[in-house]
Amino acid sequence: MKDLIIIGAGPGGYELALTAAKTGLSVVLIEKDEVGGTCLQRGCIPTKAYYKTAEILKEIKVFSDFGISGDFQFDFSKNLERKNKIVKKLTEGIQFMLKKSGVELVYGEAVLETPNSVRVNGDVYKGKYLVIATGSRPARLPFGDIHHPDIITSTEILAEKSVPKKLVIVGAGVVGIEIASIFNQFGSDVEVIEAMDSILPLIDKEISKRLTGFLKNQGIKLHLSARVKDIIGRKVIFTKKDQEHTLSFEKLLIAIGRIPNLENLGLDELGINYDKKGIIVNKDFQTNLPNIYAIGDVTGKMMLAHSATYSGYHVLRHILEEESNIDFSILPACVFSFPEVATVGLSEDECAQMNPKIYKFYYQANGKAQASGELEGFVKVVSVDNIIKGVHIIGAHASDIIHQAAILLNKNASITDLSEVIFAHPTLSETLGHTMR
Repeated sequence: MKDLIIIGAGPGGYELALTAAKTGLSVVLIEKDEVGGTCLQRGCIPTKAYYKTAEILKEIKVFSDFGISGDFQFDFSKNLERKNKIVKKLTEGIQFMLKKSGVELVYGEAVLETPNSVRVNGDVYKGKYLVIATGSRPARLPFGDIHHPDIITSTEILAEKSVPKKLVIVGAGVVGIEIASIFNQFGSDVEVIEAMDSILPLIDKEISKRLTGFLKNQGIKLHLSARVKDIIGRKVIFTKKDQEHTLSFEKLLIAIGRIPNLENLGLDELGINYDKKGIIVNKDFQTNLPNIYAIGDVTGKMMLAHSATYSGYHVLRHILEEESNIDFSILPACVFSFPEVATVGLSEDECAQMNPKIYKFYYQANGKAQASGELEGFVKVVSVDNIIKGVHIIGAHASDIIHQAAILLNKNASITDLSEVIFAHPTLSETLGHTMR
């Protein structure tokens, strides 16, 4: 009998397997597709490879401001090839680390048979503890031809062989906004349809409003408070203010969220509790069967790769009966748009009843931003009784700066503590340090 069986080799599963193996536990890791999961194969990494290309294309447009001139050509096929090479290299790297660590990697679909056994390809594996980390998949609209080759999800658009001339996106969440930002720079005519009255509806409203303006200035058309009614052929029909509108598309991207992968696992047979959001777990990620845990997207909680990874770390400490002080309420989130958006902690609205004090610093007042020509955006710090409760950034390298804020929140730091931190000059990180000026 193994110490630990993990179903799913995404960021939650494979990181847990590697860390558990280092502690001396015997580990079986089961994967039906490729190691790395959605994040590496069809999500985070491929989009960031594309994002870098899009960033360069955006910078080319202002090269003349830096005294640079010349003709540049964009070969999408080479961009696709580069993305695939990155994914392949990282996949091979994970496989190597798993082998080196002594993790038994098994390919196939896993079915829970008992609280201590899993069947894969006709073979039964037994373990003291089981962890379900099967991830999620893109949700689809309940109407329209889901098999139409031009009605796609984030999975398919990252495998497209060419740039669509007209890309319509349903959903202005993180996936929708990132793909809109990237393919707009690639040359697509992009329009986004969103049912809510704002883009990125879960983030700070001021940040959302500012990003809306930036995206519009880049030529992305946004249809807010709009609901898709039907899809007929290559036309999407939606209503806004009781008026019906029609948009033609070359590709229609459905980006309305994700669904946990719960099917064919044997959950009902074992009596593991779940609902439409995912597997139900307690604060230690245990299911109602205490030796079976669930982490990541399959729980329906924060569907972020790093959330899955740190959930796995917490589970391992719980199994080893070690203390874990990971605070999952302090979870950084990033959006790779132009400019970037990053957030951690509570928003101004969430602190509205606590008499919050807001500190803000604009990129245009920062020397490094001026020198780099990256003037768009600001840093916003939300405090209550002098304690930092949240930090929200829109601007260049927001995804990097936010982790300094995450450390402050984890240490329950005050505005005074922040004011006494020395930031190197000239850096974009100074935008955080200067918020209380």
